[in-house]
Amino acid sequence: MENKLTEQQIREIETQLSCPKGKNGIEIGHKMNESNIGMTKNSIQFLDLESNDFVLEIGHGNCGHLELILGVSSGIKYFGLEVSKTMWEEAQKMNTKGQARFKLYDGQIIPYPDNYFKRIFTVNTIYFWSNPEGFIKEIERVLKDDGVIVLTYADKSFMKHLPFVGEKFNLFDNDDILRLAQKANLRIIGSRNKSDEIESKTGNKVLRKYTMVKMRKQ
Repeated sequence: MENKLTEQQIREIETQLSCPKGKNGIEIGHKMNESNIGMTKNSIQFLDLESNDFVLEIGHGNCGHLELILGVSSGIKYFGLEVSKTMWEEAQKMNTKGQARFKLYDGQIIPYPDNYFKRIFTVNTIYFWSNPEGFIKEIERVLKDDGVIVLTYADKSFMKHLPFVGEKFNLFDNDDILRLAQKANLRIIGSRNKSDEIESKTGNKVLRKYTMVKMRKQ
């Protein structure tokens, strides 16, 4: 049975997805972790992490997947960035052994030195980048030479039909991502198309099609 939400409720979901805040933000964070865990697992696998890699996740949410990524290989050094203070606070609860380093940031400048990370990944955040061309150059800046980023997103053709996708979202397809990579010193070296059935943020079952793009710093 389809859930009927008011326009105000739908716009609240959109706002919370872009930057979760408060009690409702915590609830949205749990739902995002549940619905995105498949995308996150596949993205981590696609990264091909090795022992002692420095890996950055952009937009970690409540980071319910922290143990998963730390268990991939020995000595992984995990760093997470968030624009949401609520999600940053929730992620701290997952960091019981102090193995992760979480930072709040402004969504534009990555607060790390040049050539710092071997691996970077981000899942379902690109829609909210205020300056995609500038931010992809920031990602390239903090990647080591020959470093890799996996960028995972649901395609424009799927996203545009979701009721909560409004003005806060910028949508992308494969051609858009290719053009974006060309703005930075990044080369696409692989991609994988996936699909999964999930419960959408409005409570309905949907078949989500998504893409993982792997780029290497040249």
